[in-house]
Amino acid sequence: MNDSVSKSAASGSTPPLRGAAGDFCALLALDAAGRITGANAAARTLWQTGAESLAGEAFAGLFAFEVVSGDPEFLEAQWEVLLASTLDRDTVLSARPRDGAPREVRVRLEPALAGGDGFLVTVRPPAKRAGSNPPMPAGDDLVGGLRLLADRGAAGFFDLNLKSGRVQFSAAWKKLLGYTAAELPDSLETWHKLIHPDDSGASPDKLARKLAVGTVAKPFSVEFRMRHRRGQWVWIQCLGVQSLGPDGQLERVVGVHLDISERKELEDSLVANDARLQDLAGGGPLALFELDFANADFWFSPVWESLLGYKEGELARTPASFGACLPPEEASAGVEAWLLARAPGETSFVEPVRLCAKDGKPVSVLFGAHRTVTRKRELTRVVGFACPLPAAAEPDEGPLSGRLVDEAFAALAESVVVTDARGRVLYANSAALRLLRLEPAAILNQPLGDVFPLVNRQSGRTADNPVARALASDSPLSLISEDGLAAPAAGAPVTPIVWTARPVFGSDGKARGVILVFRNPEEMTLTPEELVKANRFESLGLLAGGIAHDFNNLLTTILGALSLATDNRDTSALGDAEKACLTAKGLTKQLLAFAKGGAGTHSVCAARELLEDSVKIAAAAATAELTLAVPADTSPIHIDRAQLLQVFQNLIVNALQAMPPPPHRPRIQLQARNIVLAENQVPGLVGGNYVEFEVRDNGAGIKPEHVDKIFDSFFTTKKHGTGLGLATVLSIVRKHGGQIGLDTQVGVGTAFTVYLPQADHAVDVQARRAASFRFGTGRVLFMDDDPKISALTATMLESLGYKHDLSKNGEEAIALYQRYLNIGRPYDAVIMDLTVIGGMGGEECFRELRKLDPDVRAIVASGYDNDDMAREFLDKGFCGYLTKPYRVGDLGKVLKAVLG
Repeated sequence: MNDSVSKSAASGSTPPLRGAAGDFCALLALDAAGRITGANAAARTLWQTGAESLAGEAFAGLFAFEVVSGDPEFLEAQWEVLLASTLDRDTVLSARPRDGAPREVRVRLEPALAGGDGFLVTVRPPAKRAGSNPPMPAGDDLVGGLRLLADRGAAGFFDLNLKSGRVQFSAAWKKLLGYTAAELPDSLETWHKLIHPDDSGASPDKLARKLAVGTVAKPFSVEFRMRHRRGQWVWIQCLGVQSLGPDGQLERVVGVHLDISERKELEDSLVANDARLQDLAGGGPLALFELDFANADFWFSPVWESLLGYKEGELARTPASFGACLPPEEASAGVEAWLLARAPGETSFVEPVRLCAKDGKPVSVLFGAHRTVTRKRELTRVVGFACPLPAAAEPDEGPLSGRLVDEAFAALAESVVVTDARGRVLYANSAALRLLRLEPAAILNQPLGDVFPLVNRQSGRTADNPVARALASDSPLSLISEDGLAAPAAGAPVTPIVWTARPVFGSDGKARGVILVFRNPEEMTLTPEELVKANRFESLGLLAGGIAHDFNNLLTTILGALSLATDNRDTSALGDAEKACLTAKGLTKQLLAFAKGGAGTHSVCAARELLEDSVKIAAAAATAELTLAVPADTSPIHIDRAQLLQVFQNLIVNALQAMPPPPHRPRIQLQARNIVLAENQVPGLVGGNYVEFEVRDNGAGIKPEHVDKIFDSFFTTKKHGTGLGLATVLSIVRKHGGQIGLDTQVGVGTAFTVYLPQADHAVDVQARRAASFRFGTGRVLFMDDDPKISALTATMLESLGYKHDLSKNGEEAIALYQRYLNIGRPYDAVIMDLTVIGGMGGEECFRELRKLDPDVRAIVASGYDNDDMAREFLDKGFCGYLTKPYRVGDLGKVLKAVLG
């Protein structure tokens, strides 16, 4: 037949294809791989190839599919599908001509004659339709449906005719094992080859071969394994019918196969899990329970009962039985509340807890549970376990056991409340319970807003929820002092509190809860040192904006002068730029001294100088009119200069903040004068000579009801204040043997008067070194990681007559020093920056250089203009301290001082 197709294709004698409704028969010959080896003229006409031959083309490429591709692997896959669907059966496909629209055709493949390995394809028009499918001949409805099910369904059909030896496996049966229809021969040998050796006894072709005489057919359902094409074993459920002959012998087996591998894996897993659970819960240490609140079904395993001292079956199946196992102090809120309080926000949890045995003794266990909760946070079901802990692992023995933590929190004077991420209270220490006037059962698991009624002390309005504020903040909240606890009864006063809160996050970054710490300020005390330190940091935050404003003004002067010099060759403003640099340097020095605080050393200072320096920082960028009146004969005072700067800066800042809004014109007057006080003329002061300082403003004044409280720690009327400023002022002044007074009138203004003892000797004046010739000779090693500073300093050194080498870090400086030391010419001086990014800094480098040369002469070059720091490095062995920014003269003077 293949030869006839080829000849017909070659001669082209076949009549042309008729219309769509006409009859035609296109013949094609295919090889085993689905490639066309020959086609008749009707086939060429159908696919409109003209005189060209279809030979060599892929048979699958002649039809339209949902996805069309010329990829060889894709065509091979489509060929396998075509072979499975058209071999020995008619299948309607959509032919894809070279030109024109696709058309439906009926395709049938048959094996080639004479035992060849190819196929013969017949293509005809589809069956005629008359508006609907014609009825199938009687008896064919069921047969056709079964055939469709066998070929296309998920179940694989097989027919083993043991009597005739004829075997048939459907395409779906072969596909179940990973084969195409053409790959697997239909034979009993194939069946026996694929079935697992250990399961051959369950094979239906061997099952019950001899049955009672007269039995015609016997249904069966068995499970066994068969080998997949990829080598693994597939579990098969085999259902069918065994047909027996008159002699009771098995003659035929017909049935279907279903892949049940996943089910068998699940069954094996369940069996294994059940066995493990039985081993643990039966005679093992695992005590199990289930509390089904929705269906009122409660269960406790025998091990649970035994663990807590009950006989098997003695524990009633009720929630109350579970509650009886909880410690009495924790069970008062109820079983559901106790279970919900653990690991809020999580479905499951495991933690060490103490249960209560039948005899009342505590039992330490590792407790775990899985909870099912509704959207309304109602507990519907809990399953869990308890495993006894060894004595060494009991919570009471750990470094932070529950009892130890409770004792630690109880010892705190501060009130501590812990909530979950939803704001429900999980814990409150004894101080919190006392301040809130609540019992433990009344606060646990309650919304924080219900038990912590926070209101603004000034307005009386409800304050923001602390949990919401903490979770919304990027950092722990600062100390908040404007709120209080609402009065428990109408007409009662608000309880003032200061509080802060911070969120707690889990390892996954999600919020687990909030820790709230609060206290009644009337119960709080700070040491004078703590007051000064806390107030200093608060003041730095308040003054930062004004200081930045003044720095920008100074930079404007500097940048403008440089612009005139470079763009217009006008150097007239360079003198102003130099003054601005020196002013900025002085401002930086004062700011560093204020931030660091005093070193505990006292010195004699002039009153005017003290007030002038206070104004530079405190009134930076202020629009108020400030006047300073200090007579020339005002006596000096013996003080810790940094702390007294803090006093007057606090008073000036308070005055500025007390000013009404525009169009009010703010004015602040600062005065100082000598005064002689009689005994107790000022309460708390002995008679003697004092300097009286006054800071007077024309602000709003202080209300009479606040006057007695303004020096109390944590009392404030400001929205974002901490109440530490005036408490710090009073502490520092009294520490210096002085006193502070207050004169205020609402709507007029306020005056603070500070009395400090006069010093018994004159102001300390540093002896000025006589001007020396700044030029010199020698070799200098300069180390700084900023290339611009290095280049500028190199130019300065050249102008001074010094030879120089530059290094950008300590490692390079050591290498250069070693090189010149080896030839007997060590550097005359080394100038080094303290801080080097990504390398060895000046201090470490100096230690290494001293190992090489104990006589090394090193000079610190630092941006920290601080006398205490300079003294510290000189004590370490440095020979000089050069403060940035510096001029050529400054550099020359320090080198002359070091080199002589």
